[in-house]
Amino acid sequence: MAAAITPVDFISETVILPNHPAFEQTPLPWSHLFEIARLYQVFSEEKRAGIDLARWVSVAAKTNNPADLQDLLLSKHGKANQLARIGSAFKELFRRAEEEEASLPALQKLVGGWLSLDFKKGNIIVPRLNPPDLPRANQLNRTYGADRFIHLRLTDQLCSRLRPRAPKKTSIQKNFIDFIHAPLRIGNRLFYFFLRKESCLWMVASKEPGWESTKSFINEILDLGINKDMTVAKWAARTSLLLSATQASINIDAENIRRVPDLYSDSLIISEEFLSSVANGLRLDYVPTCIEGQVRNKTLVWRLGVPDEAKKNCVIQLWEDQIGKATTHLFIKFRARSYDYVEKTFVPVEESVSLLIENCVNMGTRPPGKPEIMTDGAGIISRAAASLVCEFFGRKYDTLPSAYQARIGFAKGLWILPPVFRLLDSDIPWVEIRDSQWKAETVAGYPFHFNLCRISRPVSSSTLGKQLLPILSARGVRTETICSALEEHVQSAINDLNSSDPLRLTEFLTRSGALKSGRRIILNRLAGVEHDPAAYRTYGKGTAESHPAEYVESWAFTTDYLHNMSLVPFQTEEAIVSMLAAGFEPKNRFIVTRLRYIKEEKISIATKFKVPIPQSTYIYAVPDPTGTLKEDEAFLQFSSFEDQTTGIKISTLICPAIVSRSPCVGSIDARKINLVDNNILRDTYFDVLVCSIQGKASLLSLLSGGDYDGDQVTVVWDSAIVQQFNNINLEKNPRVNIDDLFEPVQLGTIKECLLDSYQNDSKEFVKTAQIIQAAGLFTPNDAGAYSIKHTMTEYVLGLDHPLTQKMGEVYVKCLDAPKAGTQLKAKSDVLLKKEYDNALSKVQFPNGTKIIHFPVKRYPIPKYLSGDPKFSFNGAARSIRFELGGKPHVLDKILAVGLKLLKNYKDELDQKDISTHKQRFLDQDKDLSEYFLEHKRMFEFNKTDEGSREVWIGVLLPLQREISAIAKQWAKVVVEGTNSNVRDRIWESEYGPGTGASGKGCKIAFSVQKRYDEFSYSKAFEYLPATEELERNNTDVEKVKMYAGLFLRGLGPNGYALLKASCLSSSSNPESFCPYDIAFREICYLKAMAKKKNSKQGVLDCMSFRPPSSIVTTAYLTNVVKKGTILGRSKNLDQNLAPI
Repeated sequence: MAAAITPVDFISETVILPNHPAFEQTPLPWSHLFEIARLYQVFSEEKRAGIDLARWVSVAAKTNNPADLQDLLLSKHGKANQLARIGSAFKELFRRAEEEEASLPALQKLVGGWLSLDFKKGNIIVPRLNPPDLPRANQLNRTYGADRFIHLRLTDQLCSRLRPRAPKKTSIQKNFIDFIHAPLRIGNRLFYFFLRKESCLWMVASKEPGWESTKSFINEILDLGINKDMTVAKWAARTSLLLSATQASINIDAENIRRVPDLYSDSLIISEEFLSSVANGLRLDYVPTCIEGQVRNKTLVWRLGVPDEAKKNCVIQLWEDQIGKATTHLFIKFRARSYDYVEKTFVPVEESVSLLIENCVNMGTRPPGKPEIMTDGAGIISRAAASLVCEFFGRKYDTLPSAYQARIGFAKGLWILPPVFRLLDSDIPWVEIRDSQWKAETVAGYPFHFNLCRISRPVSSSTLGKQLLPILSARGVRTETICSALEEHVQSAINDLNSSDPLRLTEFLTRSGALKSGRRIILNRLAGVEHDPAAYRTYGKGTAESHPAEYVESWAFTTDYLHNMSLVPFQTEEAIVSMLAAGFEPKNRFIVTRLRYIKEEKISIATKFKVPIPQSTYIYAVPDPTGTLKEDEAFLQFSSFEDQTTGIKISTLICPAIVSRSPCVGSIDARKINLVDNNILRDTYFDVLVCSIQGKASLLSLLSGGDYDGDQVTVVWDSAIVQQFNNINLEKNPRVNIDDLFEPVQLGTIKECLLDSYQNDSKEFVKTAQIIQAAGLFTPNDAGAYSIKHTMTEYVLGLDHPLTQKMGEVYVKCLDAPKAGTQLKAKSDVLLKKEYDNALSKVQFPNGTKIIHFPVKRYPIPKYLSGDPKFSFNGAARSIRFELGGKPHVLDKILAVGLKLLKNYKDELDQKDISTHKQRFLDQDKDLSEYFLEHKRMFEFNKTDEGSREVWIGVLLPLQREISAIAKQWAKVVVEGTNSNVRDRIWESEYGPGTGASGKGCKIAFSVQKRYDEFSYSKAFEYLPATEELERNNTDVEKVKMYAGLFLRGLGPNGYALLKASCLSSSSNPESFCPYDIAFREICYLKAMAKKKNSKQGVLDCMSFRPPSSIVTTAYLTNVVKKGTILGRSKNLDQNLAPI
């Protein structure tokens, strides 16, 4: 049983592992202490009293690997298999550190502690430790070390129980608040809750007394004094940025951080020469890309550019109201934030400038209304800094990536390269951070680090999803156009996959997005990442060590995405391409089976309401840094994009296109724009959609209120779809304002809520901070409910119905509510539900029958919605379809197309000639078995000759016996696999996940692969025939040793591996999958050898052009990708097969 807290439990701490003098006398590493606590939990409360913790500590102190403790401490109790084991990757980390004599204390910073929370009967909180593992990659762990924290995962069920819409706190909420207030004890360590991100809570280890040190730590991660005016809701959101999934990259000196304002819809232009003089007056040692200033107490932001092409003396643009009645000159007060080298922080500076009117350009009347932000979340990174980031990750690009999503201190967003004409101080790694990105002030001397989330990369074609399709239909795109595009795509793919031409089939498979992505990842690993020789049975340091039969290890893959044991490529397409490149024909049964899987995946796209469009992509959106794009214009240039319908590579798009962002719930959330060419942008920006900053609002703000901090958009330029699409009139159809339906969850600032207790009462401060951090867990989550309501109203009433629009806006607002610190008012929720029910009660079937009768027992939504887990709700669903206004719903039509394609495919399979399949099953691929049979004929039938008989009884005969047994065992374990999984589920239902014999889905044939692996080249030298065998063949041990040794050394490890694989093929049933599942790489090599031996030169020449030509004939996917073909050899020569 695990430690628990009940509603009447008022203990000051939650004890998972009690403190003991042994923990102070023999200090243990965090990994060992955590593992002891986890093992301690397996015992009941009664039996824990009998555990000798001093002995446990003594045993733990004698081993460097915490994975050994489960057997050392639990075996005698018979509980070693009643607890999930530490993962093999984590275990291997400690083993290698021990072998390399690495610093174990430094390794402890990579130990992540994980805790699960659940509730049992009586609302009792149950914390349960999970096996330690590698930590999450985030700024918090990198800064302080993962060994200082415990990460708590809340189950979805628990989260839903914590968020009821009730007037008073429930008992489960009260118990949970008591739990987060109480420190968690693990031995001599106390952990205090201090930070939350979504449903994950983090606890920090603090020295006793812990309240004071926890208070100091909370203030250390974000200084409360200099951010005292920040609201507590924003404080919780800002601190959670430390937990964002990021990768470490480069440090940025504080003096190279440039703080600049955002551009707005009323921003104007300032010349570079004038801005340079202003920067000097502001004591800036650089020229910013924009500057803020005041004229007549009205604030405006100017960006770099040319104010007037015709008037060279004009240095700045001004609005008419700024010039006013001035006739000769006016004053502008410019403002910026400069880095103070003495104070080591950013300080505001001002500079007033007198300017002649004749040097100004009058831009007329200022646009009415409140200015809209145009660069929300997007800054600029210098080329020098971007190059250092890419070099840090060892990535090599022909073109420097254009966009970098990252966290810098408490700044977040997307950083893009400067345009070509901004090559000033190009050798300095600087970063511009806009006001919209700067989320909190930092202390003096704060170390800025570029914590990378993602980098823009080459993109491929995309799909139209379930949310976008109704919008396209509502805006004029005919359903027939979408359905025919879907049918054409699927049918074309099926035709290619049915081809008997290996080259055509290979060409189609190599266009797969997953395959391209996998190869691109391998390409990015070129800097110093080599194969682990131990992963290759006979292509490295001899025999690989024995692997534990755990699910993690059974599914382990090499750095090249090959299965660790069989070397089968992880991706199905890559496996087929490898076999075709080796010379297998498309009619091979293994290939046919894998192709059927791909075909079914292609067809199932339709039933999942995804319509692949070759002329579309999913891509980062960024604001135009040059300001040269006009309103409703955008620039899109690809570094490597191929139109799958034509096979032509596309560079710059010049055509109209539709842009949308997820979530999209209304007609306003998809917009037709013009993609244009731009000479300035063309040299810098690839694989990002550059959007205009001119107009009344930014493009992304029109699309469900998005911004440029990393949002991605779907871009469609298919002419048939784009021509039919009509933009909605924004002035006549404004977005529904629902702000008054929401309210803040927490009110007050840091100064009002936290500073007083921070100065006077550490315990009260920490508890208040904990409540603020956890507040989002108690906020009702209405996003799911209003997603259902929006889907229902869209289906029944139509997309442009006012209620549909309102439900959609509420749904989108609910998605962002936890981050914004708001919630839907209880009164608003009641009124919306009433309005929803009233509207549906008036809708009738064509025969006049109402679709809903109150009280509601069944909702009339289509099967494809009722079957979606996202749409599960209390009211049952009727699977119906009806035409509203005589027009079928677009999703109904797409589903009909998908079901038709699936039926046609299944009918095609049923019509296959059964005798043909039987005949193919009986056809033995002699190319695979011939290598072994040649040796067998040579030595078995010459047993009278000395040497031949010794090789036969000392090498070939035992090889044949063992491999034959392995082939039979493989067939047996495959048949018994289902029963084994059932037994595992029964076992895990009693002892918990991961405790079954095969773990969470172990590879069924892993035990056979392991046996095959252990029957290695080195062990072949150790085999000695039985005495009876020696006497029967009239020989002795010494002769067998000598001749078998000569034979094996002549073969070498590679030759023996091929001999084993060939023997496996001859011992398996004809066309069995056993050889491919156990010795894939060797089987492909055997086929390639046979093809070379039996083929004419013309065929060989044809094979050499098959992409990729050398995947299976040299070290697989090791070094370089050139022209779409992966080539290369490992630096470890033993790992390479000789070229054919």
